[in-house]
Amino acid sequence: MATTTSILVLLKFFASRQKGATVDYTDFCEYLKRYSAHHLEEQPSLACYLEDPVPALQTELDKLIESRLIVIVNTTPEKQAIVVIPFYIERFSERYKDISVNPSLPFPSEADLPKHTPKEIVTRENSADLIGRLLKHEELNEKTLYGLTLPHSAPSILLPSNVSVVTLLEDAIGKIQNMLRKEEHHDYFLKKLTVSNPGREMIVKNFFNAFVDRSDHSLETLSQTTESFYLWNQLCFFIKQDYEKIKDYTQEDLSCLQAVYITEVGANYFKNEAQENARREGALKALENLMLKPPYYFTFDEITKFTDVKGLPLLGQYTEDELKDYLHKKTQEAPVQELPEMLIFKTFDDQRYFIFKSKVLPLILRLCTDARISVLDAIKTHWSEVLKAFDVLPEMKDQKAFEDRLEKEIRIQSPILSALLHSSFLPLLSYDASGGDDTSKISLFVNGQLLPYSDILLMSRQEILNDAKIMLPFWYSMPVISWIMKMLLRPPKKQREKPRKTKAEIYREEESAKRKEDETTAMIAQNATISKKVALRDAARNAEQAFVPSSSTLNRELDSYEHIWNKQLGKESHKNLTEDVNSLIRDYIRKVLRTMKTDGFTPDRIHSLAESLINAPGLQKIGEHDALLMYIKLYMVKLVKNIPM
Repeated sequence: MATTTSILVLLKFFASRQKGATVDYTDFCEYLKRYSAHHLEEQPSLACYLEDPVPALQTELDKLIESRLIVIVNTTPEKQAIVVIPFYIERFSERYKDISVNPSLPFPSEADLPKHTPKEIVTRENSADLIGRLLKHEELNEKTLYGLTLPHSAPSILLPSNVSVVTLLEDAIGKIQNMLRKEEHHDYFLKKLTVSNPGREMIVKNFFNAFVDRSDHSLETLSQTTESFYLWNQLCFFIKQDYEKIKDYTQEDLSCLQAVYITEVGANYFKNEAQENARREGALKALENLMLKPPYYFTFDEITKFTDVKGLPLLGQYTEDELKDYLHKKTQEAPVQELPEMLIFKTFDDQRYFIFKSKVLPLILRLCTDARISVLDAIKTHWSEVLKAFDVLPEMKDQKAFEDRLEKEIRIQSPILSALLHSSFLPLLSYDASGGDDTSKISLFVNGQLLPYSDILLMSRQEILNDAKIMLPFWYSMPVISWIMKMLLRPPKKQREKPRKTKAEIYREEESAKRKEDETTAMIAQNATISKKVALRDAARNAEQAFVPSSSTLNRELDSYEHIWNKQLGKESHKNLTEDVNSLIRDYIRKVLRTMKTDGFTPDRIHSLAESLINAPGLQKIGEHDALLMYIKLYMVKLVKNIPM
């Protein structure tokens, strides 16, 4: 044998020479002394075993005892012996190789161990727990001799840790196949299976014959959740039912019954795994459907809070690691010369969002339409104030300064739009072969450069300046009077440069003030009806935070989604359709509020109500259901938030 200082290797070698796992302590010490003297030049570390090997040997043995690789027993009061567990592991692993060739051989059991063998060398575990754990994660080694406990007090099976649990299942199925090949068993169980499946005799016969004749196909049959899987479970039940009635078991009977128990455990594991996989795939599909709905972009925290149609969290139907793997796969894997199916972009405050590639350009179009109104209003109002203070800004005269102002204003008014326009994937999206039919014709780039913001938002610097001047009093256009007023009324520079609040910030401050006012009203009135209304209005404001971005307002979002689903061209017909939809929502929410509890108006509940309403016959003819669904949710929030006291 090769030179080694491993005591375990030497114990295994010494035990194999003696053809037994029990090694006399004294004899092994003598062997260790001779071995050390013979190999001292090659392994100087063996010097500690030359004179008195017991102290150094005992230290190594203590480590092996702690690892449950050996057991020390007293054969007599004066003599000790070492039981080398890996010896049994190697011995019984050979048995499994023999069973694979000859299925009639019995499984190894504790009865195969020599008398007086310590019970602690066997690690006893429930067969279902152990097989399930090993099928999920198995590491083959020579450290453990498992004892699988089986139902109905059937003899336990020994499984060495260097034998794969797949081998155990294949051997168990092989034993059942071997039994069914016998003529008396073959016809008997085929008949039972056929009788229990009337009208499917040919399917049953084909399954049965294929199972019995094809030993290489056995584990595949067990692991597939198809019709064959159902027939296989039924067959196992019939075999177990008959064998459990036997009073005096032969070794062959016990071996077959053990095989059925083992295969049933494997079948249940694969069945549960299939159900878990189906549930996980269904949850991930629901996640994908939710991400394809407005607002289309979501943070990871928002994704972890998604719920299914029953209101149950999706996170739990899959693990967080599985969710991360799914997002990683969607954002990294893609065909050649195409972008991944899902993209990631960051806002300027380093908030990371996920969005499906197919929704990027439609979202940009909606945000551009939305931002145009707010940006135009903000710039026009600001310029009017500046002109009123007899001042002039560079952006009023210089186009480049005007483009810079638009960029800054978009970043304030619509951070998501700004982040998308600055994203690294947007130039590539124009060349992606898998772009949508409607949006693939839209290009935001010319010669590889992003279009000017004035072109994207369809704004003219001169038109805005003219509109801002129109808002001024008439005497601002009279040179002499305006010069005199400028000398008298022009404020100091510090006042002219004071920071401006956006409409969204002003809106948030107003909402905060209204909330405090409602709380004061409820405290003063001390009326149950008023308290309920205050609670509902408060719940609506909380729900609004889930639906409306912090850079926008409720009315702004409503207008944005309305222009998507309401495609009526005439002003009057457009207005009438919107009013019809609003009336339908008002009637519906009025009925719901009669029985709704104050804590029931949550984002999930609002989504459920909107889903129910959008299926109404009156709304089926309206296209753009995703935008309409979002509009219904926002309008419900608006109605409840504005409940009169």
